[in-house]
Amino acid sequence: MTFLIPTHEQAHAGLRAMKTVLTAAGPLAPIRREALGAIQSHLLRTAVDLDALGPITPEELAAAIDDPALRTQLISGMVTLTLVRDTVADEEQAAIERFAAGLAVEPVTLAQLRKFQTERLMALRVDVIRRSLAGPGIKQLYEDQGFLGVVKNFGSFAGLWENSAVAERYRALENYPEGSLGKELWRFYRANDFKFPGEKHGAPEALLAHDLSHILGGYAADFQSEGLVLAFQAGYKRQDAFSVLVFLLLNGQHGLRLTAFAAPARGFYNDRPGAIDDVVRAFARGSRVKLDFTDHWDFWPVMERQVEELRREYGIEPA
Repeated sequence: MTFLIPTHEQAHAGLRAMKTVLTAAGPLAPIRREALGAIQSHLLRTAVDLDALGPITPEELAAAIDDPALRTQLISGMVTLTLVRDTVADEEQAAIERFAAGLAVEPVTLAQLRKFQTERLMALRVDVIRRSLAGPGIKQLYEDQGFLGVVKNFGSFAGLWENSAVAERYRALENYPEGSLGKELWRFYRANDFKFPGEKHGAPEALLAHDLSHILGGYAADFQSEGLVLAFQAGYKRQDAFSVLVFLLLNGQHGLRLTAFAAPARGFYNDRPGAIDDVVRAFARGSRVKLDFTDHWDFWPVMERQVEELRREYGIEPA
């Protein structure tokens, strides 16, 4: 998404606004304090004393931040921060609404929060999925392979048939050079007992950017690592990046099942000190990547190249 770095004055005003939202219904929760500290450390590069921050009005915030893109990013950040905790108070949503009105922006994440708060969960699922990772991936699959390609991919995922030509191409990655992207992807699938695309119950090729982000980012496949790779992807995604973070938090903090690909959990981050810091760190790391791997990236031409070489080329920092 190319995270916009505010000036020191803008960052200070934004932090005041975020604290105003997060304390609208009571004291600042520890997990949200951790998130604000992580944002300062990994994104803003500031060290403001959160306890010394006073509230700010929408008018004051609008005077401090006039860039529409930065305003939209800030409101989306507010929505994401409210979801870091496993409950969202009506007073917190109301505070975000006032700030959004004062800044004259209407990010999609705010509409998603409204759906969540009013329990319009089916509409929420559809919107988050179509904007985060699965939706764009399926759209690109349709553009590349047409309707029949979509049917073949999801028929394989459902276990109805095997697409042998696709499956064999991925199985052949075993013979790629050691250390190459293709060989490491093959190892990743084998180590985690995942089915290859094209095999029965194998992931659709439309989602390969996610699996390859595991490899390029050096992330494992346990629940916590899945959250980190999603945050990493949100960082490098150029459109609807915050919808990926909304997906992550609805799935991991609020127990909302969004897709068949991600088992939900409630309050996963509550009792894991440092876990939210790791999520923000992964997002920040992704924001400095040079390429959006979800946007029509043709990975086959680089499958034989070394992972370390590709990390340097794409600007992927050491984990």
